[in-house]
Amino acid sequence: MILSRRAALAAGGALTLAARLPAAPRTTVKVRTGLDRVLADPTPLMAKRIGLLTHDAALSANGQRGVDALAALPRVNLTALFAPEHGLAGTAAAGEHVGDARDGKTGVPIYSLYGARPAPEPAQLAGLDLLVIDLQDVGLRCYTYAGTALKAMEVAAAVKLPVLLLDRPNPLGGLVIEGTALEDQWLGKTPVTALPTLYRHGLTLGEITRYLTLGGFGWNIAVSPMDGWTRGMGTEVFGPGGLPFTPPSPNLRSPAAILAYAASVLVEGTNVSEGRGTDAPFELIGAPWIDGPALTRALAKALGRQKLWGVRFAPARFTPASSKHAGLSCGGVRLTVTDERRYRAFDTGVALVCALRQHASERFAFLPGNPPFFDLLAGRGLVRQSIASGCAERAVAEACERDRRRGIEWQTSGRIYTS
Repeated sequence: MILSRRAALAAGGALTLAARLPAAPRTTVKVRTGLDRVLADPTPLMAKRIGLLTHDAALSANGQRGVDALAALPRVNLTALFAPEHGLAGTAAAGEHVGDARDGKTGVPIYSLYGARPAPEPAQLAGLDLLVIDLQDVGLRCYTYAGTALKAMEVAAAVKLPVLLLDRPNPLGGLVIEGTALEDQWLGKTPVTALPTLYRHGLTLGEITRYLTLGGFGWNIAVSPMDGWTRGMGTEVFGPGGLPFTPPSPNLRSPAAILAYAASVLVEGTNVSEGRGTDAPFELIGAPWIDGPALTRALAKALGRQKLWGVRFAPARFTPASSKHAGLSCGGVRLTVTDERRYRAFDTGVALVCALRQHASERFAFLPGNPPFFDLLAGRGLVRQSIASGCAERAVAEACERDRRRGIEWQTSGRIYTS
């Protein structure tokens, strides 16, 4: 089933502007994930042959791998594992094709969904009674896990296999939505363009699933919702919220890195290093031609003058051990989110790329491609074109507001968590 953005944005609804939403108080409520709910009551899984799409970041409340916790349930037959980008262990590099394998602990075969196949093959689902999906997403359209889940649901629907999605928190929270929508011609073309949502959609994977199923997507899909999660929670679900943290992908090594990634992932579409190959990927951004203390200070000051909410930039130097500019000394900035409730990731990312271009216009470049990778990350070619023409922030802001008004129903019609 091919989703269209027009169909996905057809419903109505209203939400106050993100900038006007009140700051939510920090919570001491403990969150229970969809996984922990089925571990407490495994009735939906009993006497079934289960296929599980997951990764090692999908932990139970006591820090156990979901794979192991589900395999240990009596009268549950875990038959097949399916792994997204980065593999089951979550250690493969971004974009690296991962082969099939066998889980060393449970002995269950692992079928990779990032490499030779983007979704389970019907033959791999044959003989299963239920496909269970448990993935820790990060709340951005361009992150590939939601797209992998949706493709798996499509194949399951084609062979009439029921699906149970175990929901997890959106670590960016559920109050703020921002950025541009995805252009229709790119929808579903690559793993980063599987969702017809805004850049930062403010939804859990369960809510995305519910919204689409209400519109006729899939077949016999159920969601095991969380207990205790509220839309005002952000990365505090890890720690204060009681959930253990494991990197959902190899370069998102901390909750702070997830927050920084929400902005600096746009740098991936340029020839500037986003800090891969350092001890702080996505928090460190720079390039060899940003050379000398004066230029790094000037870049940090220019970003500081943008009056971006909830974020701080400091001059930085680093030498990546891998990826872009490996082995070369790079100058740039370190991005630190100081108030995640006021932080606007898309605005910050656009301002960051603008400043990088302005401070080294003769060396800065967007990566080539048809379309350019930056466009797939940002969702609209207008963003790159505006930056290339001198950072026409007004044009980008107007496009974001138009898309926000059209996409606001994602925050209402598919909601599972209302507070």
